[in-house]
Amino acid sequence: MNVTFANSNTQVYQTNKTQATKATTAYEATSKTKETDKMSEMQEKYKDIYTPIPDTYSKADQELQNAKVYEAYPNYIGLKELWNKSMSFNEAEPIKLGIPPTKEQVEDQKQSSQRMENWLIEKYGSMEAFNSMNKDVQEIRNKYPVNHWKGDNEKEFTRFENASVYEGLEDGKTLEQAKIDARNLTISFMDVDNNMTDASNKNFLDTLVKAGRADPNAKQPEYTKNEIDFNAPNNSVMDLRKYGIDGDWEFYKILENQQAMTSEIEKKINQFNFMLSNEDLVTSAYSKLDSSFQDLGNNAGYKQLIRDEYMPDMKEALDIFKNYKIYDSVDIKG
Repeated sequence: MNVTFANSNTQVYQTNKTQATKATTAYEATSKTKETDKMSEMQEKYKDIYTPIPDTYSKADQELQNAKVYEAYPNYIGLKELWNKSMSFNEAEPIKLGIPPTKEQVEDQKQSSQRMENWLIEKYGSMEAFNSMNKDVQEIRNKYPVNHWKGDNEKEFTRFENASVYEGLEDGKTLEQAKIDARNLTISFMDVDNNMTDASNKNFLDTLVKAGRADPNAKQPEYTKNEIDFNAPNNSVMDLRKYGIDGDWEFYKILENQQAMTSEIEKKINQFNFMLSNEDLVTSAYSKLDSSFQDLGNNAGYKQLIRDEYMPDMKEALDIFKNYKIYDSVDIKG
């Protein structure tokens, strides 16, 4: 009986284990299907409005796009050629950055602009025709897109951008606005070299320069959330560590992993909600900064910034990472 009983337990255990494995496999399959089908669903829904960017750059895609453009407009010239043509009309010395232009240079700029416009009218019939052509060319490029993302993760960048365009269309945005917002969102949540900390540091530095509190020509240090000295006399970052915000309240990590990014964004959304719900604590934090720093940067205006910019972007990115397959690998890089 002991042997029979043991075998019985073993069979029950194996049965339960098999059922659990099947359930897990089914769940994973459903999750993957949901991610995959969301993109397919959007592609089908908006197939007459938006042609998704291909996963990778292709010379064939580029050649097809160019062929379609010149098929419609044989006399079309691109931005580079237009720029070179406009420069050919300048007769005075070019205006140099940082050096006030002379009266001669200002007058020459006006005349060269007029000469360029006259040339366009002669070539295309009118400025209206020229502008109409450029609008049509953009439509052709939208219909025959080319992937211009650079680097090893161009597929992931492209998936995220396509997903963001679809989400924008779902929100009622025009295609043009959806594409602009999608490109900005992709840089904010996919580019590890362009995260919010870098942007906020630059914006804050610009503010200090305008206020006469920083040397625009001096080499500025690059800070991360782990390098902030909250006790430094020139510290400009609110100390919210006791509330679970380790460093700069604007900072979030960009991790090349679907689940990790979902968790990071959810954590940041919770932090933003805490800040919005506890104004007295946040006010106390930035009131402890040097008075000259309290109204500089994003400290005093954190509520509007969170509500109008950061939170909407966080929620849209979260929806994308939850509902679309962006990363193939489950490994966290970096």
